[in-house]
Amino acid sequence: MISPRARAFPRKYLWQAPRGFWFKLTRNSDAMLGAMIGARSVAVVGNAKSLLDTDFGPEIDAHEVVIRLNKGFVLRPKAQGSRTDLVGITPELTEDETASRFAPQAFVMLTPKMRHYAFKRPENIRRTIFYAYRYWLADRNRIGRRPSSGYMMISYLLRLNNAASITLYGFDFGATQTYYNPAGYRTPHDYAAERAIILEWAEQGRLTIVSA
Repeated sequence: MISPRARAFPRKYLWQAPRGFWFKLTRNSDAMLGAMIGARSVAVVGNAKSLLDTDFGPEIDAHEVVIRLNKGFVLRPKAQGSRTDLVGITPELTEDETASRFAPQAFVMLTPKMRHYAFKRPENIRRTIFYAYRYWLADRNRIGRRPSSGYMMISYLLRLNNAASITLYGFDFGATQTYYNPAGYRTPHDYAAERAIILEWAEQGRLTIVSA
């Protein structure tokens, strides 16, 4: 009997991966994202469970650009805000789920694993921004482990360096679990190392962290 992983191999590695790399290599993603955030106030909304106990929603929505990540669906608008302009996409969601649950202006493919890029609709493909592999590699080397989506999104914004302001909500660096992960979930990320770097950026005045 052929395993599900073996059955998925042709689709993922012989179709999705080369197709995704083609889109990535032929697109000026930095220009696309730069045009969206240029001289605008940006809120990056993380998925720490502690965010759900706050009333930051109106403050988040007051930003000109609101970015969400992975499966960070809005469960409590009073805490999380209600608008999504960009979303960092995850292979755990289908194209339809991502588009319908977030309804963003653009998608950001942060992982370098193009076998996970399964978008098929031309309008969604055109609206996908790809995080360069050289950025991901630099992030991994600095942290010493695979970077989280939140870290990569922040790093991307700082690389472009054209937002009027960057404010983080829902980032407590592992103090509380990601609200959609099951109990006992073990993260592959080094939140302590990411916290130290992001706090350094905050001390430099490059971003602001709003704590619960």
